[in-house]
Amino acid sequence: MPVVTSINYGPVAAGYDYSRCVEPVIAVALVEALKSLGARSVLEIGAGTGNYTDALTASGLSVIALDRAPAMIEIGAHKISARWILSNASALPLRTRSVDAIAGVNVLHHLALPSALSEFRRVARRGAVMQAVVRENLETLWYRHYFPEMDEVLLPLHPTLGSLITAMFHAGFSRVASAKIFYSGRSDLTFEAARTRPHLLFDSGFRASTSGFRRLESAGIARGLAELERDLDSGAFARIAARFDAAHAAAADCVLITAR
Repeated sequence: MPVVTSINYGPVAAGYDYSRCVEPVIAVALVEALKSLGARSVLEIGAGTGNYTDALTASGLSVIALDRAPAMIEIGAHKISARWILSNASALPLRTRSVDAIAGVNVLHHLALPSALSEFRRVARRGAVMQAVVRENLETLWYRHYFPEMDEVLLPLHPTLGSLITAMFHAGFSRVASAKIFYSGRSDLTFEAARTRPHLLFDSGFRASTSGFRRLESAGIARGLAELERDLDSGAFARIAARFDAAHAAAADCVLITAR
């Protein structure tokens, strides 16, 4: 598993909800999978400002929301009534088998997976449901044409689907299933949201709210945006983006992992 370079979300917490909210397709899949586990109590990893926390509590689940950024928790706690915990996922401050399930959205690439997954298995009675962008998903982004540094900086942070499933088995889960998810694109402006809306990449607020762009060097971003602007103006962009379409159709935008 890759070494994780920590991203501090404190500086962008105040504007995080400007572009980040709930993707309905993910919320529905997450809740359905948790209920398939028979979960009533959930520890949400990387809860951020509480957008998915709200979706989980609205479904009737009892949620403990965990994040390692105090500024994100401060905003979330004002929005959502839940038990909020400031902690690292690799050393969960909960008793063994103290919640039914673990849940998380867009968080696995921020974690030290072997230790975090072992903690998930220790704390959860029934299992874990995690949405993730795996390497196969990330490889289908046309962004890689304009920001080639992604292959060196971002791809190593995202395990392949196979290695993620294997890591979950090694952590002690006995059954692991995955499902592909395509974003509706109606609300949550994740890193991948600009796949169908390339002009989003010119919005500094959008870029700041995604760890993907915050990991890239500013000079490389500037070069990529200049090339993207030229291709959008000339019409060349459509041909370049189309090269990634078949891979995207096969891999989807992300996956939902359900581990028991």
